[in-house]
Order: sequence, then structure tokens, then C-alpha cells
Amino acid sequence: MVALVASRVAIPVFSQTVGSEKGDKTTGAFLPEAVKAAGAKGTLLNHSESSRPLSELKRLMPRLRGLSLAVCLCAGSPAQAMTLCRLEPDYIAVEPPGLIGSGMAVSKVKPELVSRTVSKVRETGYRGKILCGAGIVSGEDVESAVELGADGVLVSSSVVKANDWPLKIEELAHSLERGTSRRLNTEESTYP
Repeated sequence: MVALVASRVAIPVFSQTVGSEKGDKTTGAFLPEAVKAAGAKGTLLNHSESSRPLSELKRLMPRLRGLSLAVCLCAGSPAQAMTLCRLEPDYIAVEPPGLIGSGMAVSKVKPELVSRTVSKVRETGYRGKILCGAGIVSGEDVESAVELGADGVLVSSSVVKANDWPLKIEELAHSLERGTSRRLNTEESTYP
């Protein structure tokens, strides 16, 4: 499926996960090398529905970097995000498991979780992008996330459950653009 999508779109495609298996006995595993060969540009790891031990993530990161695959690591809390950002992924996504697929946006229900994660992760010197996810279903949810400091959002069910996928993606993308523009204008106006 990754190859089919990657061959038909002009945006970077990420696989939903990869395994750390090596060698010739890897039946059923989704290897990083296969993801790369399929045309993907990155992968999502440590989602709460497919969490990985830190030791496995540490082993996988050099392999993924060696393949020039971008990595988005998911964290359920600010503390976990701070730990994972030390692995220097391209993206950190904070997603409290209880809100995933709920339709209750973390950016509205737990705004302090988003702002605290952004603040704590930035304090470590992390220079990648910080995303938030879980319950993000509307453009308003996206704009709230950006106002809280997130660089973007991680969504799935809001698009998959939408009657019109392209329209929903367009709504979320435009809201991301508006929120980012507003945040940049606010940041510029606070400088002397």
C-alpha cells in the first residue's frame, strides 16, 4: 500500500511503523529497507497502539537515519516526549492515548498538556518539529494546537471517518496555515 500511495502523490509518505528485525527470516515484518524501497520518506513509531521499548527505538534510529528515512516518534506525555526527543527524531508527536479517536481534541480538552510538552521539549534544545494529536477533528482544533505552540498535528480518524477525505484534509491544512501565520505574526509583534 505504501508504494501505491507514494507513487501517486507529490507529498512525503510515511509508513505507520517499521520493525527492527534483521536478516533473512523476517516473514510478517515491515522492514525499514522495504519502506524505503516502496518510496516512503519516513515512518511513525511508538504510537500508543504499537508502542516500542526505548531500547528498540535506540537501535532503530541509526538504521533509519542510514536510510535517510524521517522519523516521527509518538509520546503519551511530556515526560515521555522529553525522553524521546533525545533520540533526535525529525518529529515528536504528543498524543494522550485516552483521547485518540475520541473526537475530543487534546488542544481543547488538555491544552496545558500540549503547551507543557512544547515548552519542556524545546528546553532540551530539540530542533525538530513538535506535533500534537488525539481527537483533532476540525480546523478549529488545529488552530488551537498551533496557538499552543505545536508545529502541526497528527491525524487519522478525523480524515478516515470524514465523508469527503480531500475536503477534510483541505480544511485541516488551511487551518494549519492560518494558525501558523497568526502565531508568526504574534511572535514578530512581540520583538522590539
